[in-house]
Amino acid sequence: MKIILENNLDLTKIKHWVFDLDNTLYPASSNLFNKIDVRMKKFIIKKLKIEPDEAYKIQKKYYIEYGTTLSGLMKNHNVMPKEFLDYVHKIDTSSLKVDIRLKKALKKLPGELYVYTNGSKSHAIKVMKRLEINKYINKIFDIENANYTPKPSKESLDIFIKKYNINPKEAIIFEDISKNLINAKKIGFQTVLIKNASHPDKNIQVIKEENINNKFIDHISYDLPATLGEIYLDINH
Repeated sequence: MKIILENNLDLTKIKHWVFDLDNTLYPASSNLFNKIDVRMKKFIIKKLKIEPDEAYKIQKKYYIEYGTTLSGLMKNHNVMPKEFLDYVHKIDTSSLKVDIRLKKALKKLPGELYVYTNGSKSHAIKVMKRLEINKYINKIFDIENANYTPKPSKESLDIFIKKYNINPKEAIIFEDISKNLINAKKIGFQTVLIKNASHPDKNIQVIKEENINNKFIDHISYDLPATLGEIYLDINH
């Protein structure tokens, strides 16, 4: 199995394990985020009273410009965040499968484990319960905690670090979007990019950005549970 493209990790001082949620703690092949993506477009169609093609353009435009579609809708259309988040996260999570390897790996990791997401806390809890990993990760930093300032903003990262008193040089972060790793790497985090399947926003521009952002990536994984298993073995040797 192909797991690692690049491995420049030093795990000797890691005390904080930070995980993105969607398409990171579960594989993108679960198709869960695609369901959220569809509901975002439906929300925009209804809220702005526009045609589907225009709604799709706005959705992707705001994602690229602001980090999240929600942020653009808040700035340009006075959309209330709770209304948006409740609507887009009202999805069936039955496509998520429990991965015993992930549960075992998370249970064994030393230190504190966090979810750091641009989504809502309620969505994170629902997903984590479905994956049966909620007992291993009990700290959730969501978009509300970040004052609705999304990743990859440094402001969001600074709020996260301050809230949990994290020393970046003792932390590692796992993400499926490379631009969300840049600011973390700059201040001392070790970084892991998860490449487990196609992302709804993986257009040519995003792929080019990933190639540019490679210098901010310490480790590239195609299988998070397998990589965490390898990390646990490294720590204990």
